[in-house]
Amino acid sequence: MRRRGGFADTAYVRALAHREDMTAVPDVELRALLEQLEREEKTVSRRRNVVHDRIDFVRSGGFASANPATDDLAVLLDTERQLSERRQTLHLQIDELRAERSRRRFR
Repeated sequence: MRRRGGFADTAYVRALAHREDMTAVPDVELRALLEQLEREEKTVSRRRNVVHDRIDFVRSGGFASANPATDDLAVLLDTERQLSERRQTLHLQIDELRAERSRRRFR
C-alpha cells in the first residue's frame, strides 16, 4: 500500500475505492487499506474532538493554550470544518471498502 506522511495516499485510496472493478484488488491489499483508513479516521476523530473542546472553552471566555493567538475562534472553526470534511471522506471510503469486502464473502 502506498503511504504519504503516515497516512494512506489519498489519491491511491480514491482510485481504488472508485474503481468499477474492485475484484482486481487482492484481499490482502483490501484489508490493509481498510485498516489504514480506519486508523486514519480514528486519528482525525481524536484531533476533531480536541478542536471541539478548544472551541467550547474559547466560546466560554477562556483560552485553551498559553498563547491566546492560537485560540482564534475563526481559525478553530475552520480547522474543525476541514477535519470534519476529511472524516466524512474517510467514512465514505471505508464504507465502500467494507461493502466490497462483504460482496466477496457472499460470492
